[in-house]
Amino acid sequence: KIKKKNSSHQNLSQNQRNRAQVERGMAMPMALRRLSSSVDKPIQRLFNGGSIYYMTSLPNEAVYEKEKSGVTWPKQLNAPLEVVDPEIANIIELEKARQWKGLELIPSENFTSVSVMQAVGSVMTNKYSEGYPGARYYGGNEYIDMAESLCQKRALEAFRLDPAKWGVNVQSLSGSPSNFQVYTALLKPHDRIMALDLPH
Repeated sequence: KIKKKNSSHQNLSQNQRNRAQVERGMAMPMALRRLSSSVDKPIQRLFNGGSIYYMTSLPNEAVYEKEKSGVTWPKQLNAPLEVVDPEIANIIELEKARQWKGLELIPSENFTSVSVMQAVGSVMTNKYSEGYPGARYYGGNEYIDMAESLCQKRALEAFRLDPAKWGVNVQSLSGSPSNFQVYTALLKPHDRIMALDLPH
């Protein structure tokens, strides 16, 4: 009985520490620190429907549910869009239905694959990365640099270009700047472009 009480007391103390940690807003930094220490391991969600940042900082699902009910920010960060903003979620569903009911012949409006949506909806969107690889205006861009450098490498390989002779900018925001970059790259000294053919 004494051991059992001690064990319960230890569990209670741990729960209190977890709650205090959440209230101080330390759960996410702690979870990110743990994740960064195990980057060689595949990252998976511990429980269905939860945030990997918040849940990895707590010992089990029961504690997670208990802690989640007592604080505000995990509810906002972990809740799906239909809970946080049902009106926007409904509009997105209407657009999804429109796309499935029609046949879109505009190449730039082809269906986006699941893998692309996972990439553009990943934690990479949290980072501000103005500048170019190795020359950013802010710190903490080492993995953004890796991703952009890999994209540059693949772009050169796709066109069978020698990286010693060619460079590539993969930061274009739309088709028009992309066309302009290609045209200007092919110009000879003192050549001029009067205008882009954009009748649309």
